[in-house]
Amino acid sequence: MLFLPSVHFAARTAFIAMGLIAVTRADPTGTNPGFESGLTGWSSSNVQIVSTKVYAGAKSLALRNGFIQQTFTGLTPGARHAVRLAYRDDTSQTWILSDARILIDGSVIGAIHNGQDQEYLVPGGFEFTATGSTATLRIESLDPGQEGFLLDEIRIVNGGLPPPPEHAWSTLAVINDSRGGRRLANGSFEDATSSPATDPDNSGPAGNPHLTGLALPGWRVTRENIDLIESSGANPPQGSKAVDLSGHGPGGIAQTITSLQPGAVYTLSFRYARHTSWGRADMTGEVFANRRRVASLVRTISQTWNQSYGLKEIPVLASAEGKLEIELRSTTIDQGGNIVYDDIRLNPGGDGLLAWSTFHGVTSGLEADDDGDTLANGLEFLFGSDPKVPTMPPVLQAGTLRVPVSGLARSQGYDLKLRTSRDFATWLDACTPGSGMTLLSDTSAPGTHGERLFRPAAGEPRLFWRHQLVAP
Repeated sequence: MLFLPSVHFAARTAFIAMGLIAVTRADPTGTNPGFESGLTGWSSSNVQIVSTKVYAGAKSLALRNGFIQQTFTGLTPGARHAVRLAYRDDTSQTWILSDARILIDGSVIGAIHNGQDQEYLVPGGFEFTATGSTATLRIESLDPGQEGFLLDEIRIVNGGLPPPPEHAWSTLAVINDSRGGRRLANGSFEDATSSPATDPDNSGPAGNPHLTGLALPGWRVTRENIDLIESSGANPPQGSKAVDLSGHGPGGIAQTITSLQPGAVYTLSFRYARHTSWGRADMTGEVFANRRRVASLVRTISQTWNQSYGLKEIPVLASAEGKLEIELRSTTIDQGGNIVYDDIRLNPGGDGLLAWSTFHGVTSGLEADDDGDTLANGLEFLFGSDPKVPTMPPVLQAGTLRVPVSGLARSQGYDLKLRTSRDFATWLDACTPGSGMTLLSDTSAPGTHGERLFRPAAGEPRLFWRHQLVAP
């Protein structure tokens, strides 16, 4: 951002107005991103420049089972960037996916596994944080043979991946059945998609569209592409459509719900089943809430859509801003089909301790101490602290003990009891006669994070205290 001052004079008084002008920073610089000059600017091994099946211009790169590498300049240290590229499968073997991975400065930031061979995929990209003003990009094949991906228009751009669409809680449809809740925007995937003939993010075919970008109404496809199954053969439990998160490779979808109660627990639920095709191996997936993994999924050959759709319920937490970004991903990298989803909903309420524990990636045991700071996870839950980052217990400051209390924990029926002692043998509840401790104020409440302020009695020569979890 650039501030340009302008000076105005009136009645012998000078006023300085600051004009705010946005300055767009140029994307990092690379050489020959579309291979129109052959391999100029790239180091490589076992690749080939081709002039058929190109994405843009007159040439593209056949990665085969080799690699390409180039150092880009002009990055902003500490800022988010993304690798963008166009790719398509170029194997002659039906039902075989091509595989490659993307590295920045030797660290893997993503992988592509896809079998789409009709046209190029141009997904959102692969995020990373620049450690300096330069970055070495390497794309290497994971295929053993001489066939693999075709690549074109490889770039590094400023900024992270585009965010998913946002939908206010009040706009979601209320479902009045035994399961209840509100269905996510296009949560049963019935909304019409645009035509493959007019939408570059819809590769078709008609009746079985494979989608990327924003081609699935209400959602952003976050990885690869997905398969919208429009036939009744998938036996969708709601409506006539369902989503297979592996279009031609492991895809994902996301949307964000806004205007939720900040920090509150909700229950995400959906129906899911295994695709009937693609062999008999298990199919797997993951669920993320506000970019934290909250569930790993498996559907076996005995759990296909021909048997029944299972119901999955996951307690999740809204952010402090009252937002919840929900993402479902396929993690099956060697099959073109995956778990099929339908009827995705969100209900207020749920198991707050489990949601908190899952969000932080710790055991839900109240006595566990994952960060080894002597504060059990149950107390960390009550304090609202991070159970994976060592935390100091509340200490006396200026004669006052300030104890944070989580509104989420209180809404779940948990509470905090402060107890005092002068000899470590006899313990009294704080604020009771003879305890030597007075409660000054309490701003906490169920659903409202606050703090309790205590003060030791004047002239108290020695007083110890400890915090005790009170479970519902």
